[in-house]
Amino acid sequence: MRCSRQLVASAIVSISLLASSTAAVASAAPPLPTGNAWLTLSMLTPSGATELGGAGVSAAQPEAPPPPPQFAGPGSPPLPVILVWLGVIGLDIYLLLRHDHNHHPNSPP
Repeated sequence: MRCSRQLVASAIVSISLLASSTAAVASAAPPLPTGNAWLTLSMLTPSGATELGGAGVSAAQPEAPPPPPQFAGPGSPPLPVILVWLGVIGLDIYLLLRHDHNHHPNSPP
């Protein structure tokens, strides 16, 4: 009975860890740019910084800037991350299912 409770508890913890990490990645939105993006870009170069004081700023700005690209999603995690997850889950399953015939607890007294 105790083994089945531990198995259920470890499964809940493993699933919640995976779900919370993917939810955090999904909820992280990229910051929206404030102000004029073309003006900010022109300030990145020395020649663009000198243009800020003159009429070149208004001439360098287009009529309507293109919309920012849409966020396509985080994609899949890299292969080493997946292998670590599988290793941790496999170790959890092994530790829960192995039988301790000496009846000693796993932690020190």
